[in-house]
Amino acid sequence: MTEQSQWLREQIEDLAVRQSQFTDRAFWLALSRLVQEQGRRQEQLEGEIDGRTWRPDRW
Repeated sequence: MTEQSQWLREQIEDLAVRQSQFTDRAFWLALSRLVQEQGRRQEQLEGEIDGRTWRPDRW
């Protein structure tokens, strides 16, 4: 997870804690999970690019 993604998740979780309504809190927590999932997918795609770079048979 990048430093920016970590900062964003911390900000979102802080906002979620401050919410009094369940629906608002659920929105912020879902957004946090979305940011986490995007980070995971980005890492996977970067790994795929690295793997294809080093395997000429898959170019």
